[in-house]
Formats: sequence, structure tokens, C-alpha cells
Amino acid sequence: MHNIILITGAPGSGKSTIARLLAQHFSKSLHLQVDHLREMMVNGIELPGGAWTDEATRQFQLARNSAIYMAQLYANQGIDVVIDDVCVPAEFAAHYSPLFSDTNAYKVLLLPTASALIKRLQNRAGPYDEFLINEVSWFYSYLDPMPKTGWIVLDSSEWTIEQTFREVLGKIGA
Repeated sequence: MHNIILITGAPGSGKSTIARLLAQHFSKSLHLQVDHLREMMVNGIELPGGAWTDEATRQFQLARNSAIYMAQLYANQGIDVVIDDVCVPAEFAAHYSPLFSDTNAYKVLLLPTASALIKRLQNRAGPYDEFLINEVSWFYSYLDPMPKTGWIVLDSSEWTIEQTFREVLGKIGA
């Protein structure tokens, strides 16, 4: 079985960019974006924003279960898999517990400071970034108390994308 690497963090932490670079690093790879799996719903999708609902949690868990299944399926066929997912809600780590028992699975948390994250969101200026700037403390309310044993936790506040990529590669031994 090949590597499965979960890259997570708050929006703007560099998850998608680092995940794509990691996937490009391997000779055979798959980049799974959990947001894309969630957004495949045509009707009834519960998008985060405002009050978090039980239905949003359920839909996140469905997408994560799908990502785990796909990752294991591909990894068993000799393909390295990089999963890219945001680290909410509070049940986030529990959603991925079936994956964490795998010795070939790495858990990487990109954890820049809140001020660095706000600056990145301001510079990025995507369609939801203004909303996300106001929610940074909400994301850290999940991240700060989250048990981090077994995680590769990287404060990428002062790093370039290339430095963060190289650090992740070094930590996973690739």
C-alpha cells in the first residue's frame, strides 16, 4: 500500500496548494479535495456559513467517508493519495479515525497564526474570504483544543509555499 496524506487546516492555510504540490511530487498520485466531493450534491447541499447544522456535519462526514474509501482503494493499487480538507467541525478528527489506524497514513495540520491567516485571506480575496476573515477565531476554537498527538503540526506563518512543501516532504520522509 502507498502513502495516504491528509493535509488540513483553516481556509487560507495553504492546504490545497500544498496538497497539489505533494500529489505532483509522486510518480502516481491522486489529489482528493473533500470540498469537491461535498459539492457534488446537486440538491440539498448544506453549505457552511452562519449557524453550523447537524445536516452540514452529516454531509461533511459523508464526503470524508467517501474520501477515506477512495484513498484506501487507490493506495491499495500503488497510488499515493493526498486528501485536502478543512478542519471543522469539532468532530473533524473523529470523522477521519478509520484512516488514522493505517500506518501508511500521515496527518498534517498547517497551523499558521491567526494574524498570518487573516493576512493570507486578505491577500487572496476569494469570493468567501471576507466572510472567512470574520470566522478565523471560530476555526481556532476547534484547532486550539484539538488533540495533536500523532499529527505533523506546522506553523507556516513565515514560510513560502515552497518552504512549507519542503517541510511537509521532509516530515513524511518522501
